[in-house]
Amino acid sequence: MLDKNQAENLKKQLLSQLEDSNIQNKEEIKASIEEMDESQLEEFLIKNNLIKSSSSEMSNGKCIFCSIVSKEISTYLLDENKEAIAVLEINPISKGHVIVIPKKHISSSKDLPQQAFTLAKKLAKKIKSTLKPKEASLLFSNTFGHEIINILPIYENESLSSARKKALEDDLLNLQKILSVKKKSKTAIKSKSKKAQEIKLENKQRLWLPRRVP
Repeated sequence: MLDKNQAENLKKQLLSQLEDSNIQNKEEIKASIEEMDESQLEEFLIKNNLIKSSSSEMSNGKCIFCSIVSKEISTYLLDENKEAIAVLEINPISKGHVIVIPKKHISSSKDLPQQAFTLAKKLAKKIKSTLKPKEASLLFSNTFGHEIINILPIYENESLSSARKKALEDDLLNLQKILSVKKKSKTAIKSKSKKAQEIKLENKQRLWLPRRVP
């Protein structure tokens, strides 16, 4: 179970997130969170998929996005690079809603690494070609003091203030299969490289063969 310090830290993060959101009944939800004891808060976090059920896998007051990056919280990973990871939003606004999380805790969009934008643009392009929304917008948001990029497919007039709905696991798994970027294995890359070297060597040898005199 969460200890008192963990609970207080997580409450502060949740209240900060709610303060920056446009969710309905915000004040009522904030009051409810403030009144929760450690066990009630843990149950709330587990039911909303913010932490795992095992007490050994709690975020220990760490930013939830940092916990996602460090693999302490299970996610539906689509792609990653040295600076950021891209995962499916489990409470999406629209089908294919993806969040790109910088691996470093960054509090301002001005400090977002270029590779985070590169990753977001690549996935936005894939979302447009596979899910066929009108647009796949890149939108900034800041939760728990951690700046992220939302890739929001626009089918009608969705925005970050639109209602969210918990996605079904089967739907998330299907989207993960469709949108995940397949990585080439090192063996395949090495084999391809070796074959290219052999062809290059063969061509070089051909160039140096003496011409036959009739």
